[in-house]
Amino acid sequence: MSWIHKLYDTYENCTNEVGVAGTDEKKTPLLPIAHSTQNAQIEFIINGDGDFLSARALNKEETVTIIPVTEDSATRSNGVTPHPLCDKLQYVAGDYIRYVEKKNGQEFYNQYIEQLEGWCNSSYCNRKVRAVLIYLKKKTLISDLIKQRIISCDDKGLLSKGVKMGASDQSDAFVRFKVEISGERESAIWLDKQVYESYINYYLSIQQEVDLCYVKGQAIPCSDKHPAKVRNTGDKSKLISANDTEGFTYRGRLVDKTQVVRVGYETTQKAHNALRWLIDKQGYKNGDQVVIAWGTKNQVLPQIMDDTQDSMFGEEEIPTVSTEKEFAKRLNRAIAGYGCDLDTKAEIVIMGLDAATIGRLSITYYRELDGQDFLNRIERWHGTCIWKHSYKKVSDGLDEKGKPKSKYITFIGSPSPRDITFGAYGDKVSDKLKKTTVERLLPCIIDGARLPYDLVNSSVNRVSNPISMENWEWEKALTITCALIKKYRYDKFREEWDMSLDESQTDRSYIFGRLLAIAQQIEEYALYAGGEKRGTNAERLMHQFKIHPYKTWGIITDKLKPYMLRLGSKAVSLTELMTKVNDMLPYEEFTSQKKLEDSYILGYYCQRQVFIEEKRQRIEESQKKKLEKINEGENEHE
Repeated sequence: MSWIHKLYDTYENCTNEVGVAGTDEKKTPLLPIAHSTQNAQIEFIINGDGDFLSARALNKEETVTIIPVTEDSATRSNGVTPHPLCDKLQYVAGDYIRYVEKKNGQEFYNQYIEQLEGWCNSSYCNRKVRAVLIYLKKKTLISDLIKQRIISCDDKGLLSKGVKMGASDQSDAFVRFKVEISGERESAIWLDKQVYESYINYYLSIQQEVDLCYVKGQAIPCSDKHPAKVRNTGDKSKLISANDTEGFTYRGRLVDKTQVVRVGYETTQKAHNALRWLIDKQGYKNGDQVVIAWGTKNQVLPQIMDDTQDSMFGEEEIPTVSTEKEFAKRLNRAIAGYGCDLDTKAEIVIMGLDAATIGRLSITYYRELDGQDFLNRIERWHGTCIWKHSYKKVSDGLDEKGKPKSKYITFIGSPSPRDITFGAYGDKVSDKLKKTTVERLLPCIIDGARLPYDLVNSSVNRVSNPISMENWEWEKALTITCALIKKYRYDKFREEWDMSLDESQTDRSYIFGRLLAIAQQIEEYALYAGGEKRGTNAERLMHQFKIHPYKTWGIITDKLKPYMLRLGSKAVSLTELMTKVNDMLPYEEFTSQKKLEDSYILGYYCQRQVFIEEKRQRIEESQKKKLEKINEGENEHE
């Protein structure tokens, strides 16, 4: 029961957040106990004496409403189980049966009023709640809506069928209330903390079943009906459920569900509300899969499922020049910043959730760490699984028409699990494989486990076939693959591989990778000079080159001869470089039938980046000279 205890502690440490919507109105606030959220379609405004003032239909953006609930109403699926205050028309409208033909329609209203009267007749009654009761007992709610032209009737005087309010028919619309009382600033009862406290105190006072709570270790009112809606408002899966009294749930081991576990009503409410709030606020969602990391005192944490730029640096300006040493210093500063709030006494929890069926939610991953241990593990991941990436798109303000625009940035760091999945399997991978990959990467990030080699190998095989992808897709997969290779080789062999070209590296595969990049550069240079634009032989034969390097290299060099002749003296420097790199391989290794290891991708990338950087410098120098000539011409004209 450790997970529920940590969530309970988190709620207790964050009571000042209860009911606070924050800056993003779409985010669910930390709910009070005995409360849930519901999408309302109609809002009534009455005064403190229960007199109707006005009503209006709600826009989609403002429908989310915090409502008090009972254990039964929070999990209702059929039958007559009213919410205590805000509910559908069939519950709150005393004149509902006059406008809708519904069997036992009066029973819904009667049970709702009886329940609301119990609250209003208690010592915990709230003035606004009583005003709602007074208004509803007048039985004019539907007629008031018709007068306001919010709902419509047919020729028979019944509510028109097929008229939608939100996703529901107008006869099933959900209603909330505002009560305007002179001197009180907050009229919305779903945002009034005094209304929250009034109902919580009343509901806890009528709880009767007392038992030992396994979490708190105290005899308190316990619950058998634990909350759903954990991952989102439509989530029906539960973490704790025991409604299978006729199956194999207890057979041969236990007599009834109370022998399995008992959790206090207040305990389970606070724990589930805290989890729901944390997931909505900072959880990573991959379809139905959720991963969440939090501190029990609501400390600011680096997001474990983001890439390094988003997780560690956020909106911090990216340095124009970045080396691995500079990156390490920058990462250390970021870790030290988080360390101000996370000491060895800080309690950090990492939890993964997923549902195999609609009704059962499982904890697929769970770890508890102290603050410094958590930061050390995050630093290890972001400090070892790194490469230089250029695929990230960020916001770049607004364009001339006021529309948001974006730009690509270059950053050094680790790719996110989502991007690693893309690198290994592409963007058309199944949801099941996406979830599985994230589950396999979590221990690598948090526990320091070695990367699964099949994931690395899949990435290598994909980038070894560049003609199967668009150029942007291949470029992104290439740098992600380099990061994975660097991480895997560090963890398994303690090898340190540089992101820049290492001309002294004697690794066979690395050297063959350099040769492939040089061959590609020669052909690209010749094609560009001739005004052609197509893939090179080096790119087409890359996968074959990985499997049979010696044999394929002979094919590539034969195909290079006409391009080298076309270039003439312009190809001399590249030809000399190819000969120099080729001479670094001993004859036995050069002619070996062994396939290349994954490090050939690193050699290929690093040599290719040298050519890309040289081209960039030539373009900058050319532009600089053109600008100087323009300035000289302007000076002579003056």
